[in-house]
Amino acid sequence: MKKVPFSPPDITESEVNLVSEALRSGWITTGPKTKEFERLIAMCC
Repeated sequence: MKKVPFSPPDITESEVNLVSEALRSGWITTGPKTKEFERLIAMCC
């Protein structure tokens, strides 16, 4: 079996800030960030 080397995640400071903003808003699953994500995904389908 071929081994796959370990690699740490590549998470930018911008991504950390966006996640933090969403968590602090209290709207984790139904808030504006989710609605925007759904809209962008729908454009691809």
